[in-house]
Parts: sequence; C-alpha cells; structure tokens
Amino acid sequence: MSWHLTHDQLHRYAAHTADDVTAMSAEAHLTHCARCRSLLPADQEWLDRSWADLRDIVDQPRRGLVERALTAVGLRENTAKLLAATPQLYRAWLGATVLVLAMALVVAHEVPRGSLLFSFTAPVVPLIGVALAYGRGVDPAHTLTSVTPLAGYRLLFLRTAAVLVPALVLCTSAAFLMPSVTSLAEAVFWLLPALAMVAGCLALSRWMALSAAGGVVGSAWLLALFLLGSADGLDPLLLFSPAAQASWATVFAVLAGIILIRVRTA
Repeated sequence: MSWHLTHDQLHRYAAHTADDVTAMSAEAHLTHCARCRSLLPADQEWLDRSWADLRDIVDQPRRGLVERALTAVGLRENTAKLLAATPQLYRAWLGATVLVLAMALVVAHEVPRGSLLFSFTAPVVPLIGVALAYGRGVDPAHTLTSVTPLAGYRLLFLRTAAVLVPALVLCTSAAFLMPSVTSLAEAVFWLLPALAMVAGCLALSRWMALSAAGGVVGSAWLLALFLLGSADGLDPLLLFSPAAQASWATVFAVLAGIILIRVRTA
C-alpha cells in the first residue's frame, strides 16, 4: 500500500462530513488497509449492540401474523412457515377474490338476473388461486423450494389447501348473501364444479405447469358457458342442474382417485 489516509481524512469520514468522492475513496482504501482501519475511531459499545441486534434478526427471525395464526390453529412451525411464504401472485389473488365477490354481490342485488355473475364466477375462484399458488412461473422461490424435502407433491397439496380453505369460506359466505338464498344447499351449488376443476388442474399438472393447467381448465369452463349460452333452447345454468351436479361429483371422484394413485406411486 503506497499511501494511507491522513488523520483529518479519517476523522471526516468517521464523522460523515467528507464529500462523496473522499468518502468513496476512503471506503475503498479501508477495505484493503488494516493499518488505516485500526486508526479509524469506533464506538465499541455501538458495534457490540449492532452485532447483537443483527444476530437476533438472523438467528431468531420475527414470525409474521399469518405464520403465528397458522401455528395457533395447530400446524407445525415448519409447515406454517412454508404456507406463510406464499407467492405474491397468490396474495394478489386473495385480494382480487374479495373485490370480485363484492362486485358480484352488488350486481346480484341491483341488476335483474345479476346473480348469474356470481354463479359463473364462483366455481373458477378456487381454480385461479390454485394456478397461482405453486410453480416456476409464479413463485420466485420455486427454484429454492424445489430442492428441499418439502418439494413436489407435499408442497403442491399444502399450497392447494392454503388456497381452497379461504376460497371456499369466501365463496360460501358470499353465496349466503345472495338474493333468495336460504339454505346451505342453495349456497353451495357452485362447490362441485369448483372441486372438479381444481382436481382437473392438479391432474393436468403432471404434463404441464400448474398455471398452464389452470388456464386450460378455465378456458374449458368459459367455452362451456359460451356454447350453452349461444345454443337455442339451452341455458348456462344447466351446468348446475341436479344431473350436472351428479356428473361433477363423478368427475371429481375419478380425478381425485387418479391423483391419489399418482402420489402413492411417485
């Protein structure tokens, strides 16, 4: 080292009174010069307190509200931490779900036949959430989680459960606020189609990304609505008729069986 900082330069750097050029030059020099670092005045008490605070943050990270709530209801700490670290797109979906359901309720109460909006929207709410809850395209931490013991089906189903529970609660709560809904059966007419589409999305995820699988299933739902709405003598509400509900239940049972077999043989 052919030169060293003067006492005046060290003092001004430590007191934060040096100009930007001098400060950057001093920092670059101090990185490589132990002699000048030893002359730099330092508050040892402040350093010790700062290191203690840093160790506390690193060794004992603060748990967020969601993580504490999940732990309080009985989930293990590692599972609660994993579910709390959901992708930002999933959290955006949750906020959008509340907004969409609120708008659907307003339309249902203010517009003739406005309840159709809720009828056709509610079944795809869980599907969209599942599509945004797991996968390389939607989760910035997917590369890291994919090499952990929690990767694969366990993480997929944990994230799916984390989506389904709030989706079912929100949609059911909104359904009870719809006009003329007086019983549980009238409030959950959308449930079997929703579960069948989620199962279809999970089944298709074997061959494509979960988000792409959700897009395929969602497009099929929209196509069915369009075909029934444009055909003479047919009504999109046929998708919720008793015969259709039996078909949805059958589809869901078959797809759930396929997923279970796939998980056991993986």
